[in-house]
Amino acid sequence: SFIHDFAISANYCIFFQSAVQFNPLPYIFGFKGAGECVHFRPHLPTRIIIVPRDPKAGKPVKVLSTKAGFVFHHTNAFEQDGNIYLDSICYDSLYQVKTNMDYREIDFDELAPGQLWRFTLNLEEETVEQQLLLSRCCEFPAVHPDKVGRPYRYAYLGGAHQELGNAPLQGIVKVDTISGQSCFWSTAPDGFVSEPVFVPRPQAKTEDDGWILTMVYNGKKHRSEIVILDAANFEGGAIARLPLKHHIPYGLHGNWTNEYFAQT
Repeated sequence: SFIHDFAISANYCIFFQSAVQFNPLPYIFGFKGAGECVHFRPHLPTRIIIVPRDPKAGKPVKVLSTKAGFVFHHTNAFEQDGNIYLDSICYDSLYQVKTNMDYREIDFDELAPGQLWRFTLNLEEETVEQQLLLSRCCEFPAVHPDKVGRPYRYAYLGGAHQELGNAPLQGIVKVDTISGQSCFWSTAPDGFVSEPVFVPRPQAKTEDDGWILTMVYNGKKHRSEIVILDAANFEGGAIARLPLKHHIPYGLHGNWTNEYFAQT
């Protein structure tokens, strides 16, 4: 199996064992890239493994099953009304990475888009229900750090410029998980975003009172910049841009810290 991410709630750690098989040996010995070693198996179910965080509580590990698919990243999880709610970026299938593939030649129309889904897990009845929260292709979700593992309202994700189908991530989408509404800030046609990072405003009074930071690569200029958005006002566009003199290679994850680490 291949597990890249997991989520936590107040009492549980939740893992998705997607419908894939992973043989790491060719990657370890340098014969293949990691992606080439992951193979989608549509005949297998997705297994959801729920592990109690407190080993002294005496609760058993539960394993639930749902339809085949692939999950790379989870947005958040929380417990409410006797259920565990888990929000994740899900794919109906996983494209097979091949040796010497050229990213520029990929036909995105052939790829299943990553979409934001909510899984409702009932441990007593051992049931799994799914609800689509966002149909736009998206990845790399972020939430307010104080809301991790707790009921929350807003999620921020890298999103495709087009509303349907698979496409590169060219903007940031904000999703209201309670109302179902979303808003989108775009860098198209030349910009490509990295993972958004939420920075809370000191003494903030609302969940979205803060800033979104993201690294944007401009494919036309071959340069990168850090873009800052007002998390409560996406419609206002970027409030600051920090241009770099070079480009930053595309990455996966980042975190915000109030501490300054450089030597003084």
